[in-house]
Amino acid sequence: MEPPASSRPAGRLLALGLVTLVFNLGGGLIAPALPLYARSLGADYRDLGLIGASHGLVFAALTIPLGRASDRFGRRALLLCSALGIGAAAALYLAATRVIGLVAGKVLEAAAWAAFWPAIEAWVAEAFGRGAGTAMGVGYGAYAAAFVIGSSAAGFVIEAAGLRAPFVLYLGTAAAALALVFALPAPRMSAEHAVEGSPRLGTRRGLAEAAARRQRLLAYGTGFAYVFGLGTVLSFLPAYAADRGLGPRAVGLLLGAYWMARLAASLAAGRLSDRLGRRAVLVPAMLLSAAAAVLVAAPAGPVVLAVGTVGLGLTAGACAPTCVGLIADHVRPADRGIAMGLFEGACGLSFIVAGMVGGYAADALGPEIPYFLVAALALGWTLVLARVLEPLAVARFD
Repeated sequence: MEPPASSRPAGRLLALGLVTLVFNLGGGLIAPALPLYARSLGADYRDLGLIGASHGLVFAALTIPLGRASDRFGRRALLLCSALGIGAAAALYLAATRVIGLVAGKVLEAAAWAAFWPAIEAWVAEAFGRGAGTAMGVGYGAYAAAFVIGSSAAGFVIEAAGLRAPFVLYLGTAAAALALVFALPAPRMSAEHAVEGSPRLGTRRGLAEAAARRQRLLAYGTGFAYVFGLGTVLSFLPAYAADRGLGPRAVGLLLGAYWMARLAASLAAGRLSDRLGRRAVLVPAMLLSAAAAVLVAAPAGPVVLAVGTVGLGLTAGACAPTCVGLIADHVRPADRGIAMGLFEGACGLSFIVAGMVGGYAADALGPEIPYFLVAALALGWTLVLARVLEPLAVARFD
């Protein structure tokens, strides 16, 4: 039986931040290490794309059923499975001697994250209701902080102890995450939150449901658009930066800058979207993504590359909690897990496309082409959001 939740929002926020930070700390450590390790095993850009796409394929396939499983069996059960899966993936990475071994580790790791994200996002929707954007900003801020710490430290760890050392540390963070799952309280929804999500009665019920569905679809589409940039960064940026002359320490710091920008944007954007509306955050964020991706692709020096990378981090940080808040505005309590699973499934599908299309495009046309694709998608989706997304964060289900 799960322990009762703290009645204080600050306590719930602290637990959310702590669990999310520890879960993702090892992921931050291996983010710059995995592409470099794959290169040491003979991988080319197409192989790097395959590794990224394998993550997206498994993640997209499993987030919906695992989101529904969290509705049925509880959020904590799925989080425990996630921690165990992360540890097993770290062990596979350590055992790998060929690229296919890294693909196998990535598949298992993707399954673990497919259990984690819908469960934690649904927990936030239950615990914070209409303040889900603010709360998820803290959660995604902790996620970004983990990658700031991990990615910034990874280069130093690699130079001191070799390419396998980050994966050893990943095992340790997985063990800590397993223990900390029990720090996450089971939310006790207030009466307001318990009815939130119930469809309006009467003749307007069907219209309210259709409008809510349309807004959720926009959140899923935004997830696809911003994760296309994230997938491109994680799959290719370490190798891309190394090919442009950056050493392992500089590559780690570059990814650290990405996650620092994401951290700052996550903490600010969720609260802003709760106050000003989701469109006021998402439209500028997607425009920024287009401009930043062009800067990364530009044949310029490391400063321009860093500025573009920071811009992509700001976009991801702004979009992630705002999308979760948009979904929470427009979903019934009984469907929160599967709704978040659909969102994460769209994100996983984007990882597939970014990895496969970006890998082939980089090999065939040049390593800068994936970033031009990011810019084109972001610009096109900006036009959709500006036209269709409601200007205010008004819940259709209350």
